[in-house]
Amino acid sequence: MSTDDWYRNTTWTREIETDFETRLKRSRGAYNKAQYLRIQASCLLGSRDKNIQSIGLHLMERLINDFSTEDFSTVFGHEQLGDYYFENKDFEKAETHFRVVTNHYKLRQSRSGTSGMAELKLADTILSSNNSGKFEEAYRLCKNYPINGLTFNSDKFYYAILLARLCNQMSKKDEAKEYAKAAIEISKITEPQFGRHKTAGLVNTTDKQLQTLEQIVNG
Repeated sequence: MSTDDWYRNTTWTREIETDFETRLKRSRGAYNKAQYLRIQASCLLGSRDKNIQSIGLHLMERLINDFSTEDFSTVFGHEQLGDYYFENKDFEKAETHFRVVTNHYKLRQSRSGTSGMAELKLADTILSSNNSGKFEEAYRLCKNYPINGLTFNSDKFYYAILLARLCNQMSKKDEAKEYAKAAIEISKITEPQFGRHKTAGLVNTTDKQLQTLEQIVNG
């Protein structure tokens, strides 16, 4: 077993739990304890087993409750919970967690330790929940987002298709078409952005996404 396997378990048993809790208790300082909890929680949230996921949720909530001042771990924990609930279509909970992260950006003037894209994820959550009363807020979140910070083509595609869908729903048809065209062009890029990391930033589009974009362009 490598030195960090104890907090990167992808399954959970009584033996694993006992070992984890023992090592966690022995670890030094709140910073390290919070980090170990977050990493272990995220490993379990990635499981396909709902029971294992529930343990990951419990550990992540424990991180947030027990180590609330350890921003480096807790803010990212909130974002990961937002991602989890978004994927499971619990948009109300996803919105709550993404708002914690966006508020942190404003308060701390820092995106360190997160994806840096929580505003876009919040806008996507509002759009996906079809909460039309908040579409203007989602639009402002996207338009005010510092797009110069988007390095990967995959992130640029996400931004473009999000705004294409949002503008289309808001009847901003011309703007929607421009963003849809931009997203389509980005999706055509097949060359790796970085020589040593062949897949970093590559756009993996689905047929549904491309159909949506074509419909917006031709609408």
